[in-house]
Amino acid sequence: MGILTRLIDKVLFAVLFIVTLQVPVLNQQYLQYLNGYLDATGEEIAHYARMANDHGYSSVDVMIEALLNNETALVRDDAQHKLAVIEAYNEAQFASQYLQQANYFEQVGYFIQPIQYPRLQSVINVFEPSLPLQPESVGSALVTALVIYLFPWTGVALIRRRRRAKQRHFV
Repeated sequence: MGILTRLIDKVLFAVLFIVTLQVPVLNQQYLQYLNGYLDATGEEIAHYARMANDHGYSSVDVMIEALLNNETALVRDDAQHKLAVIEAYNEAQFASQYLQQANYFEQVGYFIQPIQYPRLQSVINVFEPSLPLQPESVGSALVTALVIYLFPWTGVALIRRRRRAKQRHFV
């Protein structure tokens, strides 16, 4: 029974380590997704700028403000859409810059935010597991796997120690 327990223990740690190694890989694939989104959305925003220029507006913001004040509901709805596209573009730019400079734990913190789930789900749908090549990614994954792995065992050890101390006290 001891050999089987040790084998299961080692397999559990190996699986945990492989899973934690996927965070940097997920980050890279998420960044690729964001870069594609930024390219496509950037072209749309550049089109807004050309439209504003062609129609005599000093900026996209001034054009959108004029569209928002238009009497026609369709034009106002289109202006709201343009604002939403620009806001999403700015958020994606921030996310891209942040994730390019974030360490392992900051990446995990970013991905576990519920607001990220819709975009993250799109990336996970096409996610291909692999192994990161950066030594700092491997080291961070190893530390994380060890902490997660040892956390329950530390609790078990403390409970056992407490029980033994109580038993010694009553004897």
